[in-house]
Amino acid sequence: MNIGKKLANKERQRIAALKRKNALLRKSNNELSEEWKARKLRGIRVESDAFLQTYEWRKVRMEALKKYGAKCQCCGTTPAHGAIMNVDHIKPRKLFPSFALDINNLQILCHDCNHGKGNWDMTDWRQKNKIDCQQDDSQQ
Repeated sequence: MNIGKKLANKERQRIAALKRKNALLRKSNNELSEEWKARKLRGIRVESDAFLQTYEWRKVRMEALKKYGAKCQCCGTTPAHGAIMNVDHIKPRKLFPSFALDINNLQILCHDCNHGKGNWDMTDWRQKNKIDCQQDDSQQ
Protein backbone atom coordinates (compact mmCIF):
# COMPACT_ATOMS: atom_id res chain seq x y z
CA MET A 1 0.00 0.00 0.00
CA ASN A 2 1.20 3.48 -0.82
CA ILE A 3 2.38 5.41 2.27
CA GLY A 4 0.62 8.52 0.98
CA LYS A 5 -2.72 6.69 0.88
CA LYS A 6 -2.16 5.27 4.36
CA LEU A 7 -1.52 8.76 5.78
CA ALA A 8 -4.54 10.16 3.92
CA ASN A 9 -6.81 7.49 5.43
CA LYS A 10 -5.50 8.19 8.92
CA GLU A 11 -6.03 11.92 8.40
CA ARG A 12 -9.62 11.34 7.23
CA GLN A 13 -10.30 9.20 10.30
CA ARG A 14 -8.81 11.88 12.59
CA ILE A 15 -10.93 14.61 10.98
CA ALA A 16 -14.10 12.48 11.26
CA ALA A 17 -13.39 11.86 14.97
CA LEU A 18 -12.89 15.60 15.55
CA LYS A 19 -16.20 16.38 13.80
CA ARG A 20 -18.05 13.87 16.03
CA LYS A 21 -16.41 15.34 19.13
CA ASN A 22 -17.30 18.91 18.11
CA ALA A 23 -20.92 17.92 17.48
CA LEU A 24 -21.13 16.54 21.02
CA LEU A 25 -19.47 19.63 22.49
CA ARG A 26 -22.06 21.88 20.82
CA LYS A 27 -24.80 20.17 22.80
CA SER A 28 -25.19 21.35 26.35
CA ASN A 29 -24.94 18.87 29.20
CA ASN A 30 -28.67 19.38 29.77
CA GLU A 31 -29.53 18.40 26.18
CA LEU A 32 -27.38 15.27 26.43
CA SER A 33 -28.97 14.41 29.77
CA GLU A 34 -32.48 14.78 28.32
CA GLU A 35 -31.61 12.54 25.35
CA TRP A 36 -30.21 9.92 27.74
CA LYS A 37 -33.31 10.08 29.97
CA ALA A 38 -35.60 9.77 26.95
CA ARG A 39 -33.87 6.55 25.93
CA LYS A 40 -33.95 4.93 29.38
CA LEU A 41 -36.50 4.53 32.12
CA ARG A 42 -35.09 3.27 35.40
CA GLY A 43 -32.18 1.78 33.46
CA ILE A 44 -34.45 0.07 30.92
CA ARG A 45 -34.23 1.11 27.27
CA VAL A 46 -37.68 2.21 26.08
CA GLU A 47 -37.15 0.33 22.80
CA SER A 48 -36.86 -2.99 24.65
CA ASP A 49 -39.62 -5.46 25.48
CA ALA A 50 -38.75 -5.02 29.17
CA PHE A 51 -40.13 -1.47 28.94
CA LEU A 52 -43.62 -2.94 28.39
CA GLN A 53 -43.42 -4.55 31.85
CA THR A 54 -42.67 -1.30 33.74
CA TYR A 55 -45.16 0.30 36.08
CA GLU A 56 -44.92 3.59 34.15
CA TRP A 57 -45.92 1.96 30.85
CA ARG A 58 -48.75 -0.05 32.43
CA LYS A 59 -50.10 3.11 34.06
CA VAL A 60 -50.14 5.18 30.85
CA ARG A 61 -51.52 2.17 28.96
CA MET A 62 -54.47 2.02 31.36
CA GLU A 63 -55.02 5.78 31.00
CA ALA A 64 -55.17 5.36 27.20
CA LEU A 65 -57.70 2.52 27.50
CA LYS A 66 -59.87 4.69 29.78
CA LYS A 67 -59.55 7.72 27.49
CA TYR A 68 -60.26 5.97 24.16
CA GLY A 69 -62.18 2.88 25.27
CA ALA A 70 -61.53 -0.76 24.37
CA LYS A 71 -62.47 -0.41 20.71
CA CYS A 72 -60.07 -0.69 17.78
CA GLN A 73 -59.63 2.80 16.36
CA CYS A 74 -58.84 1.32 12.94
CA CYS A 75 -61.51 -1.34 12.28
CA GLY A 76 -63.92 -0.79 15.20
CA THR A 77 -63.82 -4.30 16.67
CA THR A 78 -64.12 -4.85 20.43
CA PRO A 79 -63.27 -7.55 22.99
CA ALA A 80 -66.95 -8.53 22.79
CA HIS A 81 -66.19 -9.74 19.25
CA GLY A 82 -63.26 -11.77 20.60
CA ALA A 83 -60.58 -9.23 19.70
CA ILE A 84 -57.43 -8.77 21.77
CA MET A 85 -56.77 -5.06 22.25
CA ASN A 86 -53.31 -3.46 22.08
CA VAL A 87 -52.21 0.04 23.00
CA ASP A 88 -50.14 1.18 20.03
CA HIS A 89 -47.45 3.85 19.80
CA ILE A 90 -48.30 5.98 16.75
CA LYS A 91 -44.70 7.16 16.51
CA PRO A 92 -42.56 4.07 17.26
CA ARG A 93 -40.56 3.88 20.49
CA LYS A 94 -37.43 2.99 18.58
CA LEU A 95 -37.50 6.18 16.50
CA PHE A 96 -39.14 8.50 19.05
CA PRO A 97 -38.15 7.31 22.55
CA SER A 98 -39.20 10.60 24.14
CA PHE A 99 -42.85 9.84 23.17
CA ALA A 100 -42.88 6.37 24.76
CA LEU A 101 -44.98 7.52 27.75
CA ASP A 102 -46.89 10.33 26.00
CA ILE A 103 -50.61 9.52 26.03
CA ASN A 104 -51.03 11.71 22.95
CA ASN A 105 -48.85 9.24 21.03
CA LEU A 106 -51.08 6.25 21.86
CA GLN A 107 -54.05 4.69 20.13
CA ILE A 108 -56.09 1.54 20.73
CA LEU A 109 -55.84 -1.14 18.02
CA CYS A 110 -56.91 -4.76 17.90
CA HIS A 111 -54.08 -7.28 17.65
CA ASP A 112 -54.62 -7.83 13.92
CA CYS A 113 -54.56 -4.11 13.03
CA ASN A 114 -51.58 -3.45 15.30
CA HIS A 115 -49.64 -6.38 13.84
CA GLY A 116 -50.46 -5.24 10.31
CA LYS A 117 -49.42 -1.67 11.07
CA GLY A 118 -46.00 -2.66 12.36
CA ASN A 119 -43.54 -0.08 13.66
CA TRP A 120 -42.89 1.51 10.27
CA ASP A 121 -46.39 2.95 9.72
CA MET A 122 -47.26 6.09 11.70
CA THR A 123 -50.94 6.32 10.76
CA ASP A 124 -52.96 8.06 13.46
CA TRP A 125 -56.28 6.23 13.33
CA ARG A 126 -57.69 8.50 16.05
CA GLN A 127 -57.66 11.47 13.66
CA LYS A 128 -59.11 9.47 10.75
CA ASN A 129 -62.04 8.30 12.88
CA LYS A 130 -62.60 11.83 14.23
CA ILE A 131 -62.87 13.15 10.63
CA ASP A 132 -65.22 10.30 9.62
CA CYS A 133 -67.47 11.03 12.62
CA GLN A 134 -67.58 14.76 11.77
CA GLN A 135 -68.57 13.95 8.18
CA ASP A 136 -71.35 11.63 9.41
CA ASP A 137 -72.65 14.35 11.76
CA SER A 138 -72.71 16.96 8.97
CA GLN A 139 -74.76 14.65 6.69
CA GLN A 140 -77.51 14.20 9.29
